[in-house]
Amino acid sequence: MSTRILVVESGSLFTNLLKQYETTREWQIYSAYTLKEIRKCLGRALIDVILLNLIELKRYGIVLLKKIRKSSVPVITINSGNQLALSIEGMKLGAFDDFLMPLNLDALLEKIHEASKVKNKLNHRSPLIERLQNTLIAATFAEAGETEIAKTFLKDNNVT
Repeated sequence: MSTRILVVESGSLFTNLLKQYETTREWQIYSAYTLKEIRKCLGRALIDVILLNLIELKRYGIVLLKKIRKSSVPVITINSGNQLALSIEGMKLGAFDDFLMPLNLDALLEKIHEASKVKNKLNHRSPLIERLQNTLIAATFAEAGETEIAKTFLKDNNVT
């Protein structure tokens, strides 16, 4: 079974990089830039992992992450060291992982594989387990003093 990866970026840097591994890793690579294109890809193909290029997209990438996190597709953000605040915000919003440039390509490829396995497990969860997990995630945010994030998370995941 192939892994379907959606690369969200304004250029084609990571899309081209991953296409080099497409045949050896049995991947299907899709690319998008706007929310409309992302939704079209998510509706057309069962995407396993989303790579979000924050280097190019900056704040727009965070806006996109807020919109697509409800899709239950793991999102891996890629960023530069001079935009660490975006990486932190992305992780708070539920990004699966964050990579800084220059990136370790082997580590990224392994993380894509791991995220794909997580996505497949999520597809087989019961609604009760999902509600419980979302409640525990919100409780963790609340314990860390991030009550607004916890409330938003509960609201966005229909756990109220």
